[in-house]
Amino acid sequence: MRSRQPTATAFSTSTSDPGRPGYRAELELGPVRLSVLRLPAPSSLLARSGDPRAWRLVLVSDGPLTLRRRSGAIRLEPGQLVLWDPWEPFDAAAADRARPPRAMVLHLPGSALSLPHHALRGLVARPVPSDAGPAALLARFLEGLAGPAAAVDIPQATWVGRAAVDLAVAFLSSVTDVLDDATRLPRQVALLGEIKTYIDRNLSDPDLSPTTIAAAHHISVRYLHHLFRQDEQTVGGFVRERRLERCRADLTNPCLAGQSMSAIRARWGFQDAAVFNRAFKKEYGITPGEYRRREGVRVAVR
Repeated sequence: MRSRQPTATAFSTSTSDPGRPGYRAELELGPVRLSVLRLPAPSSLLARSGDPRAWRLVLVSDGPLTLRRRSGAIRLEPGQLVLWDPWEPFDAAAADRARPPRAMVLHLPGSALSLPHHALRGLVARPVPSDAGPAALLARFLEGLAGPAAAVDIPQATWVGRAAVDLAVAFLSSVTDVLDDATRLPRQVALLGEIKTYIDRNLSDPDLSPTTIAAAHHISVRYLHHLFRQDEQTVGGFVRERRLERCRADLTNPCLAGQSMSAIRARWGFQDAAVFNRAFKKEYGITPGEYRRREGVRVAVR
């Protein structure tokens, strides 16, 4: 039997003991990031995300945990999930000093979620038990990723991240308010989901535009823009965000370290280097080259 060779993984940790207060681990999974924390730890870490517009799903595995925001505080018991929006900062603290809480935070880019943003906001700061249904599946998946036996190799990380997105969407859509919202205009919601899937599959096409997208779905450009406005987005903004997310994931992939910046941006539909550099810096605050160097040091080999 061949022994397993050391391989690049997506984990980076602050300490080697997951049970020690202050422990923090980050798992890069392509479009998403999973943070694993044992409080007390710097509370701002709980809110941190590489994407300033990322929704955050918090799962408490040991607790209880208190999350504080400007409008008040909520208490989370072990096994509960809660959604937090991208625009409101929060901090965390142990609700019981005798029981240092452990939490997992899944950072989800808004453009990766096919659910209406105004419906998602109705779920913010509302604890949900994870004892059954999609909530239980999501919780077990996250626990497995955060467990001591987990080892996600970089080449598989993006696929695991997409599975995390799918489970998160299944969980969120199972919550009553989202279902109620979706059933009001089922055709529009379904069509918007189809359009977003089409866009994801055609990001490499430099000619992808509202005109080509509308034609592929046999609707007018005006109606296409209407669908995205209903979801508080724009067509061009969504396409740009998805392309940038794919570029960002490739820039942190050690398997693509030998690929030039121009090859990566062109693969995802950016034909002009200056346009790409400006868009990337506006989105993430640093240039693509700086981001690649900064994120590269996070990759551990074990």
